[in-house]
Amino acid sequence: MDTACWNAVIVGCTNNGYYLNSLRTFNLMRRETQVSHDSITLVSVISACGNLDLLLEGQRSHGLTVKTLVDADISVQNALIAMYGKLDGVHNAHLVFNFCNNRNLCSWNCMISALSQNNDAKEALALFCSLDFEPNEITIATIISVCTQLGLPGFGKKIHGYVFRFQFHTNSFVIAALVDSYSNSGRLERAATVFRH
Repeated sequence: MDTACWNAVIVGCTNNGYYLNSLRTFNLMRRETQVSHDSITLVSVISACGNLDLLLEGQRSHGLTVKTLVDADISVQNALIAMYGKLDGVHNAHLVFNFCNNRNLCSWNCMISALSQNNDAKEALALFCSLDFEPNEITIATIISVCTQLGLPGFGKKIHGYVFRFQFHTNSFVIAALVDSYSNSGRLERAATVFRH
């Protein structure tokens, strides 16, 4: 089997929630074959580590990205930001984000989410305000949550207006974030209205 075949199995396992199988397959690939991994392999492995709360294994995978010179691949960097944000606080996520030369919207979303997950809502909002891209539904859902954390109903209203202007009001993640935001701020009628529409 070549790299593409191994990747099909590893990516398939990760994408379907079989994270441990993904890591086992990766370890089998490394131990018993001469086939080399690539950025696609490592994105799936890093994602699996994040979902299994395996920081040390994730750090080893990060080391492999450096060793095999795929650490500059934007998909790898985004996976690392997401993993570190989930498992290790924001320091290492920031380091990877700052190292990114070709940040894309996913990079920004991962970093904003990492800050939000680690209760650094002020910095998440500041990063959102300096965003270099048109936000998507993931950005919007995350920043609605950030506004709720900060208790900023005025800014939340602006975001809600943005939701309708750019047609995000049919996205389930955005709707859930809005309902949660209005519920947490005691505006249950508004939450019910958003939920029904």
